[in-house]
Amino acid sequence: MEIFELLKDNKGTISSALGKELAQKVLDGNLVILDEAIKLSTYEIGSKKSKNIRAGAAKIVEIAAEKRPELVAPYLDKLMPALTVDEPQTKWMILRTMGFCAEKNPKEAEKAFEYAVKCLDNKQGLCLSSSAVLYLGDLGALSKEYAKKVFPIIEKASIDASVNEVDWILEAYMKVADNLHKEQSKIAKYAYENINAPKKSTQKRIDKLLKMISK
Repeated sequence: MEIFELLKDNKGTISSALGKELAQKVLDGNLVILDEAIKLSTYEIGSKKSKNIRAGAAKIVEIAAEKRPELVAPYLDKLMPALTVDEPQTKWMILRTMGFCAEKNPKEAEKAFEYAVKCLDNKQGLCLSSSAVLYLGDLGALSKEYAKKVFPIIEKASIDASVNEVDWILEAYMKVADNLHKEQSKIAKYAYENINAPKKSTQKRIDKLLKMISK
């Protein structure tokens, strides 16, 4: 199947039915689509006119990586250039892909670390920031060494996090908490600082995080 034409004409959002449909075909065994999507995620990197193609392809890759990381993990090196494009959609989906595949290919996934830090430092929007934080959590979940590497970045991101960003900070902390020791007191402090958060989703994450730490 040639997906180029389909993606070229796709003007919908990144969660479009087309992206999900093509990703499902990958999960059903059509790896030709995955191969094409990986290539198209970096298609004409410098061209703004091609952003819909890149973003649509990245969505296919992201969904496949979340459900079947072993299918995508061997190709992280081919996806890395997608983190340099202008459009945030492609970048946040490839960052999530790096996180989903970190356990299967930690060496390559770690190479996205500097991109994640840059996204957070430059405050490039909620979706990109959340993807960066969650990627850091996925990387930190792999080992104590990785956890110590990502913790200061997550902690820095938490300092001025908006109400909508707190949930992702908590998610990242939950991923790395078991690989940290003395830093757990700082994580607990952050959780208690947000104990009266207005969102129920935040309160549930806080309860879960504090139970993890208290074990």
